Amino acid sequence: MARQQTIARILRWLVPLLISGLVIWLVLHKIDVQVFLQHLGKISWQSLVISIFIFFISYALRSYSWFILLRQKVTYGDAFFTMGVGYLINNILPFRLGEFGRAIMLDDSGRITPLEVFSSVIVERILDVFLAALFFLSVLPRVLSSNINQNLILIAFFLAIVGLIALFFLAKYRHQVLAWLNKRMGHVRFMRDWLLPKIARVLEGFVVLSDPKAFLMAFASLALSWWLAFIMHYLLFRNFNSQPPFWWMIFVLSAGAFGAALPSAPAGLGVYEGVVVASFAVLGVDAEIALTHAILTHAISFLFSNLIGLIGLRRRGEALAGFVKRVLKRSPGTTEIM
Repeated sequence: MARQQTIARILRWLVPLLISGLVIWLVLHKIDVQVFLQHLGKISWQSLVISIFIFFISYALRSYSWFILLRQKVTYGDAFFTMGVGYLINNILPFRLGEFGRAIMLDDSGRITPLEVFSSVIVERILDVFLAALFFLSVLPRVLSSNINQNLILIAFFLAIVGLIALFFLAKYRHQVLAWLNKRMGHVRFMRDWLLPKIARVLEGFVVLSDPKAFLMAFASLALSWWLAFIMHYLLFRNFNSQPPFWWMIFVLSAGAFGAALPSAPAGLGVYEGVVVASFAVLGVDAEIALTHAILTHAISFLFSNLIGLIGLRRRGEALAGFVKRVLKRSPGTTEIM
């Protein structure tokens, strides 16, 4: 039994690394290194500085959106730096364990429970995926021209809207939902003593969805963060193409968001680059240019989100190694975070 658990644990960590390694090989296999280095030398320091500045504004808006979803139970500074800690952990560990890292970090504040934090992260991810789908579907007809049935796009958009509406009613009528669940399953000890209390705390974290003003503020901040990210990518890509269509950035970045959901090494290493190169290939962009852009944008996100995360740990008096151990101890497979 112990041997099987050890093998399962090894495979759990090895499979994402193998996927990243395979994607990296597939990308580099078609790259002319000399041409790639030539494109790398075209990057101007002015566009780099402006893009880094835009990155920080985009990040600030994204963290403000999460601050609203946390119902302002912590300070904006805590939300800002804790999100950075989450990204830092995601850049070190696979399986997006940084989301658990956020809950662990804010648990020490005593003002919000870990499950409330985690449910706010779930809502943030739902809104993020919804926006990615919205942007992706909005430019897909340009990519595929007339070879796609427009009704399919409308159906996908309709289903996404229905999903958001369902979450709204789930949050609004959470007490009635819990009462119904208690009536149906409350006689089972496991359900009554363990599962239902946790469902209650998760639904409590969804309450912000039933507040139209808070929801709109969170949604608008996240949407504006996306638009600034498009602008950042556009400015950087102009180093290689003086007049690229702006919608290219919308297509590539929204496609990259879905690619990030694939199993991969920490920080999405390899997978992000592979998705960006593949997306640009659909648009007829050379692989060397696409890879240069992917590495450049990934490096900016990696370096500066890690910097924010390290500052966040410093503010709390946490050592990185010690905090990583805490996250691994309370990651899925344990019940401490609940």
